[in-house]
Amino acid sequence: MQLPLQPWALGTCVAHGMRDALVSFWLAAPQDQLEAFWGSPLGQASRQLVAQLNASTVFTPEQIATRDAINQRLLQGGLQQPLAPQFLLAVFLYSPPTLMKVANPEQQLPAWLAKAYREMYEAPTPVTLGASSALGQPQAVPQPDFGQFPATLQELVGNRIQLNRMLGLSNLYYIDPEDQEILQELLQLRSSLVQAIERCPEQQLEQLWATDLGDRYWAMVRSGVQKEPLSASDQNIKQLAAQRLTPSSGGGFGTPGALNAFLVSMLYFEPGSMRVEGAEQKLPAWLFSHYQQIFAQPLAA
Repeated sequence: MQLPLQPWALGTCVAHGMRDALVSFWLAAPQDQLEAFWGSPLGQASRQLVAQLNASTVFTPEQIATRDAINQRLLQGGLQQPLAPQFLLAVFLYSPPTLMKVANPEQQLPAWLAKAYREMYEAPTPVTLGASSALGQPQAVPQPDFGQFPATLQELVGNRIQLNRMLGLSNLYYIDPEDQEILQELLQLRSSLVQAIERCPEQQLEQLWATDLGDRYWAMVRSGVQKEPLSASDQNIKQLAAQRLTPSSGGGFGTPGALNAFLVSMLYFEPGSMRVEGAEQKLPAWLFSHYQQIFAQPLAA
């Protein structure tokens, strides 16, 4: 057990940004008292800290690791597992509203928790009835501006907004693949990521995949987006990547750019549908372990 380094006070935790202390509290809170705690000042403080988050919020590496670990447990065990309410209350504090979604919350969550989720993550943007622009047309609800996706992986590694967006869209699609808005944004992001992968010198890939970029890439591979129908341009990308890995077409592992092509291929071929014979010998160690864990077998339903 890790002992605390300093005390914290509920009355000042919002002002001091003590979200880590509240995360620890929710993870350890007794199941039968969660609703009561959420209706108390503890829940109020948590809601205020969630309200401070947006797509540009920068989290520490420890916070990102905790959030990813919780999300992984939720993805593996679902929302019916015994600790799901504690996990959700904790991960709220690290999840901007644009980067989290729960499908069918009323069917999957206790009523009080579904209500809490709706209020924080699906509250509509206030509008004034009858308001109009100078041209006499209703004003559109503003959309978050994430900025242009980086052209290179080197720029992407330092762009926390886009890294968080990659993780958020991958997780949202995994949870609710029927959401067409999320799907289209994820497909567009995949295309931009592929262009950056293809531009990257092959000898730099290992170093880049050791950063948070690697975690985001594998989250996208794990999301199952590969099963979606391909546009003509995406079909062409998939075929070209496969050709670069085919010895009879002049490609194959060991040829220049083969690892780039393989990383691209895993974003288009469904896990379990593309095998590498002798993968342990052909793939570098940094790539083989994740390939074996995530891609070599079909995704669990």
